[in-house]
Amino acid sequence: MGELRKNLNAVFALISAVFTLLLFLIAFYALVCSFREQNSGTPFFLFGWKPVIVLSDSMEPTYNSGKIVLVKEKEETPKINDIVMFRQKNYGMDSFVTHRIVGLDNNGYITKGDANNTEDPGRIQEKDIVGTVEYVLF
Repeated sequence: MGELRKNLNAVFALISAVFTLLLFLIAFYALVCSFREQNSGTPFFLFGWKPVIVLSDSMEPTYNSGKIVLVKEKEETPKINDIVMFRQKNYGMDSFVTHRIVGLDNNGYITKGDANNTEDPGRIQEKDIVGTVEYVLF
């Protein structure tokens, strides 16, 4: 019984160490991305991926504020129902938003947060879309 307990403790210690290392690497990765973005003013994708912290509840129930999503750098034309990260330049704003593409017309992509009652103002052009949300990490 004592030997089994010792082995279980060793397994749990190893799992804890691996999980801690994984969290440390994710935090370091996010810091590198943030530092590079501050210097360039554009999103920085490391190996084609970028972690993003969700700052609002506009995409509930898909994901809530505080979640960390992983955005894949745009490689192809986005489709309706894709959740995309895009530069919002309309109405004096200059920020990045992560919402779902709900339509397309002659003026561009129509986007909307899942929890929002109305579409986002204006239309998004393909050149403003930087990537698509592929995973929710935490």
